[in-house]
Amino acid sequence: MSKIIRIAWLELKVLFYSPIAWLILAMVFLQCGLVYCDLLYSQETQQQLGRPLRTLSKVLFAGENGVLSSLQEYAYLYIPLLTMGLISRELASGSIRLLQSSPVTAWQVVLGKYLSMFVYASLIAIMMLIFVLFAYFSVSALDLHFVLFGILGIFLLICAYAAIGLFISHLTPYQIVAAIGTLALLALLSYVGHIGQSYDLLRDITYWMAISGRSEQMVNGLVSSRDLIYFLLVIGLFLLLTVMSLGHARSNLPWWKKTVRYMGIGALVVAAGYVSSLPRFTYHYDSTRFKDRTLTAGGQAIAGRVVDSIRLTTYTNVIDYRAQYGAPKNRMADIKHFEQYGRFLPGFKMDYIAYYDTVPGYRDTTKSLLEQAQTAADAMGFDFEKLRSPQQIAASMDLLPEENHLVRYFHYQGRHTPLRMFDDLSQYPSEAEISAALKRMLDGASKVAILTGHGERNPQLYGEGDYRAIMDGKHTRGSIINQGFDVQKLQLDSVEHIPSDLTVLIVADPTEPYPKREIALVQNYLQRGGNLLLLGEPARAKYLNPIAALLGLAFQEGTLLQESANFEPDLLQLHFPERTAQLGFKYPLGATVVAKGATGIKKVAEKGYATVPFFVTDTANTWTKNGPFDLNRESVSFDNLLDKREQSAVAWMLTKQVAGKEQKVFVMGDADFMGNAEMSRFNINTVNASFALHLFKWFSDGKFPVDTSRPISIDNEVTVSRAAINKQKIILLGLFPLALLVSGTLLLRYRRNK
Repeated sequence: MSKIIRIAWLELKVLFYSPIAWLILAMVFLQCGLVYCDLLYSQETQQQLGRPLRTLSKVLFAGENGVLSSLQEYAYLYIPLLTMGLISRELASGSIRLLQSSPVTAWQVVLGKYLSMFVYASLIAIMMLIFVLFAYFSVSALDLHFVLFGILGIFLLICAYAAIGLFISHLTPYQIVAAIGTLALLALLSYVGHIGQSYDLLRDITYWMAISGRSEQMVNGLVSSRDLIYFLLVIGLFLLLTVMSLGHARSNLPWWKKTVRYMGIGALVVAAGYVSSLPRFTYHYDSTRFKDRTLTAGGQAIAGRVVDSIRLTTYTNVIDYRAQYGAPKNRMADIKHFEQYGRFLPGFKMDYIAYYDTVPGYRDTTKSLLEQAQTAADAMGFDFEKLRSPQQIAASMDLLPEENHLVRYFHYQGRHTPLRMFDDLSQYPSEAEISAALKRMLDGASKVAILTGHGERNPQLYGEGDYRAIMDGKHTRGSIINQGFDVQKLQLDSVEHIPSDLTVLIVADPTEPYPKREIALVQNYLQRGGNLLLLGEPARAKYLNPIAALLGLAFQEGTLLQESANFEPDLLQLHFPERTAQLGFKYPLGATVVAKGATGIKKVAEKGYATVPFFVTDTANTWTKNGPFDLNRESVSFDNLLDKREQSAVAWMLTKQVAGKEQKVFVMGDADFMGNAEMSRFNINTVNASFALHLFKWFSDGKFPVDTSRPISIDNEVTVSRAAINKQKIILLGLFPLALLVSGTLLLRYRRNK
């Protein structure tokens, strides 16, 4: 051991008696300092502007642009400059022969030189601790645990780079060639994960071999045995190869035996790494404060109910515009999106089935369906011979309800349920949608029915006032069919009674009156304890009043108007009173629900319900306008002589105990609040979509949507002033790098004079 330490000490002296070691330390510190100061400054600016901050520990050190992420991105440029001379210098000067003839083994030489790089990597890690120290006094409740594990990830990455650089250094007496060779090998190890993506076993092996992204998981809070073992195997492999090569230089073994040894060692390491990366042998540790890289308690509880093997099958229509997500070349990235669930679901397996069939709305008249499939398969790397035909896929799974778009299905104990992709920036389902799909499969969906046949709002159309976005938008993340509900249309003229197993019946803005028989069906449904969502509009309130009368309520004549400097007066901006938080509707102060063209609702009789006015207008700026008017042709404002300001209830919440169950009714004088237009409104920051989902959760007694909320981060405040940040800039960008350069200069001058 003493010989290893002595060799390491001599190597460190050589390293620090040259300017390169000092320059790299200064460059690393300056680079990290620039990133840290810019991020802290920008977050303090956002704080001054009154914008909320979240997880500052991650913002400053991880994510896409944090200090550690930045160092991870550029470390491959620095390390080859340090390792290029470790052994190549000995080869060029001939001193390697002295080492080989001296009483030291090849292992001692290699470990001694590697130990010097280990110490250098430790110095870089210590420098990172300086930024942690500054951040600790600049941010409230910095997540030290998370940041320290991120530094460990960077340290292991540098150690792996150093082992690779040491190996390349012993192959050539030319230091520049060694540096370029190390860069080339690192580039190869980064790219190798893209090789053989069309072949299952080869894809798994090459993906394990890739070094890119290995420390990213640790930097962002997830430590896995797979990554730790990878770093240890890579370090051990290249050190062993270096020792073997130095030993072979003094032996007379034929070249083919040497090659067999090298290939054998490489194969053993790859095999060990591949086996250790299999899901059943992989263990994870979440280093974040609130376990952000792990399923929430709700998600784990649902996954824990799965006791048998479960499959997630991806059905990919090669003609579909989403086919790339199911393509072989994207397989590993796709699997990674569901890796969290693999940690908690027993025997979790992902299957992929590719087929071709028509896609509604897309038609290429220049080619036959078969020709389109051939072209698409060739373009995206599918094996055309293995594609299932429309007849074959129809025999195994009916995908027409999904319009032949890419869809996944969970299969478990003879049951299955869809899991879709979405038309937003994230595309992939999040924990909320995955957990909802699992729970839906285990417990069954919550059933929602909406009355049709009298001009009511339609859950499947794209009209501004229709409800496709919130109810039946298959590729809309917030649509209730992706949150555990089934949506069905219900026409009362063809049924004897309204089903009792509904989570809620929706009656939304009919354009003609309901026959007495249908009113009686609704009355019978309410008497049996059924839940009801009743939504009206000013011009058609009379059509709903026969149903409202069953509840002791009445929709009023006229339209509620609200004075506003920026919007038309028929756009009400409603806020949640304090009492709604006690009812489970917790929103921050000032959260807004907009209602366009609403009418007031009054309580006119007692029907045994506990009634609570939910949204109430403000008498200071709201009044009722009777009679027709057209805001597109005329300007409407409050008239002191004709109009009267008054407080009006726009929504009521009603509850009653019926047969041991709590019946729930919600009545609102606006049917547009959850229409397609309001789900995409951009000129007011509203919570209409969230409020609509909360309503359905209330009706389902909290069954759906699944609660995947997490604790709010506590490292959400910059605790230093801008002046203090500027002082940190002077220290981190000026004094520390300058001190490193001055120290290096003085040491080099001392060495020269000596």
